[in-house]
Parts: sequence; structure tokens; C-alpha cells
Amino acid sequence: MKRILISFKYQSFFEENIALWKNYKKGIMQQLFTQKLRFKQKDHIKWEEKRIKNLLKQSSSNLSINTLENNFGDYPLYGATGIIKKIDFYEKEEDYIAIVKDGAGVGRTFYCTPYSSIIGTLQYLSNTEGNNLKFIYYLLSYLKFEKYIIGSTIPHIYFKDYSKEKVNAPCLEEQTQIANFLTNLDKKIDQVTIELKYINEFKKGLLQQMFV
Repeated sequence: MKRILISFKYQSFFEENIALWKNYKKGIMQQLFTQKLRFKQKDHIKWEEKRIKNLLKQSSSNLSINTLENNFGDYPLYGATGIIKKIDFYEKEEDYIAIVKDGAGVGRTFYCTPYSSIIGTLQYLSNTEGNNLKFIYYLLSYLKFEKYIIGSTIPHIYFKDYSKEKVNAPCLEEQTQIANFLTNLDKKIDQVTIELKYINEFKKGLLQQMFV
């Protein structure tokens, strides 16, 4: 019983820790993208106003999960909830951003690694020259896409609409600094999340032992 109580205590600690890190990241992103927080060596360089269509180019996928039901391999396939399975081919050889354009989770974005693909309810967003894709991913995560969503039964979002959104972006060097800083925060959150997963599995095992 004592070990179970300790596991509950650790679970609560890690859950609170994750919430604190996520709130910290949210606050930092707001400070960074409103330019209230700048990297000192770049704080004299003004950000430029651009439209999303100047930062990204879009392309589509015709892949359907139904036709890939019996396909298995080593390459990630992304759906509305993230990686849904692995298949034996890929459509993209480079990093890209995926955005859910149809159905549940519309407007959700993922940063996707090379040698992977998406299903047709998502859309590929690729980098344009002179920009840091990870920075743009975080910038999109900060933006609100709700005003561009149309349809009630099956919601949609279209690149032709949200690509007109005006955003402010720094030079490539500062984009990279911001992207690296936020990536490190994500790594910390992932680390604590993994630790919480281990605690939950440990607690589950102890509870099972009690009732055997």
C-alpha cells in the first residue's frame, strides 16, 4: 500500500510539472512572437511583415487509410492524431509541416520528419527559401485558425484562405535561435511526459498485484 501511495504522489508531481512547463512555453511563445522578448544580439533588427503564403508552399496527398490497411513498413504515416501507422513507402524526403484540413482536429499542425507521408485529410506545408521551417511551425502553433474554418458537419480549412494571414518574422538567424529555444522546451516536456508514463505503468502494475 505504501508503494502505491508513493506512486500516486509521484504521478501528481509529474502531472503538475508537465502543466507548469506547458504554461511556461505558452507564455514564452507569446513574448517571442509579440517581440517583447528578443535575443540581445538581434534586438535592433526589425521583424518583417509577411503573409503565410510567402513563408510556405502547400501540396496535397491522395493517400487513404482504407487502402493502406494491409500495408506495413518502416515509414511513418500521419493522420489527424499524429502517426497512425507505418507503411512501406514515403512521399516526402524532407522535413515538412502537416496541417489537418478536413474533419476532426481541423487546423491542428504537426512537425514531420523526413521519409514520411500524410493521409488525404491533411496537407503538406513545405519551406520556402530563406526561412527556418521549425520556426514557422511554432509560429503557426501560436496563430488562431478558428476564423478560417468553414463547415459544421465536416469542418474544413483552406490554404487559399489562411495563407493570406499577415505575420511578423525575423531574419533567418533569429528564426533559428527561437526555433532551437522552443525545441529544447519541447524536449523537456517530452522527457517529463515519458517519466509520467513510466510512473503510471508502475502504479498499474502495483494495483494489479493487489487484486491477484
